[in-house]
Amino acid sequence: MLLSVRDLKAIKIPLQKAGIIFISVVSISAHLFSAFEHYPSNPVAVGSGLLFINVQANAIGIFADPASVTSFQVRNIGIVSGRRFGLKRLQHHSAVLAQPYLNKKLYFAIGASFFGDKLYSETIWGMVMGKRVSEKLNIGIGLMYYDLQIKNYGQASSWGLNLGWRIKLDKSLQWLGSWRNLNSPAVGVSKDEIPQIIVSALVFNPIQYATVVIEWEQDTLYESRLKMGGQFKLLPWATIHAGHASSPGQTTAGFEILFKHIKINYAVSTHSYLDLSHWFGVGFSLH
Repeated sequence: MLLSVRDLKAIKIPLQKAGIIFISVVSISAHLFSAFEHYPSNPVAVGSGLLFINVQANAIGIFADPASVTSFQVRNIGIVSGRRFGLKRLQHHSAVLAQPYLNKKLYFAIGASFFGDKLYSETIWGMVMGKRVSEKLNIGIGLMYYDLQIKNYGQASSWGLNLGWRIKLDKSLQWLGSWRNLNSPAVGVSKDEIPQIIVSALVFNPIQYATVVIEWEQDTLYESRLKMGGQFKLLPWATIHAGHASSPGQTTAGFEILFKHIKINYAVSTHSYLDLSHWFGVGFSLH
């Protein structure tokens, strides 16, 4: 049986001991997590309630939300670094390049992400293509290559296929969604399942400078999660984010600073039993 971070909330031991045990198990066993258990890494989405959808155009969010690649009207580069629960061994780094082609009829993105350390690491290489089908419908498809490295145990790999969509219901309401690993990939000799994740979200803009999101996430390995978050533009160059996710309960917050063609992002998320998780990101729009 695989144990995930979500399951730690059920362990009835003090936080300090939980952290020590958690670190030890990560070091010893590759089976603490389901391999490639996806966790949002886009600081804007993390700060808005650990969302998978990429509401504000952020290149790092394209892997989780392939249809969002159609939001980039110029070349964009995103870089992010994070550490879950303050643990060095749960560090995450990502870089993505997105760009429109053929007079903005097609959109492409490539990138990579790394999670772990020298004892246990997960690397994902990804390529995403998107298209504006109509004024109300955008779609995206992503091809992911998963590479798992475990010291003294070797290497394993697999492929995953992601699908995303964006449907404009009216001028202030959208339905966004994605289906991750719809081809049911597995990794390793034991064929451990890489989770499929289906996400459905409603995005509402009550006023010009505010966005409200309700997101439902269903994972094939864990219970569903309900997430709620919002983003508010305080100034033309400053936006704040806040949100909450269930199962387990996690509260999040963050901000984005715009300086000419550069976006600087920060997000933090809480956990009932573990320390804070921090995410830092920077994005470049190349006109």
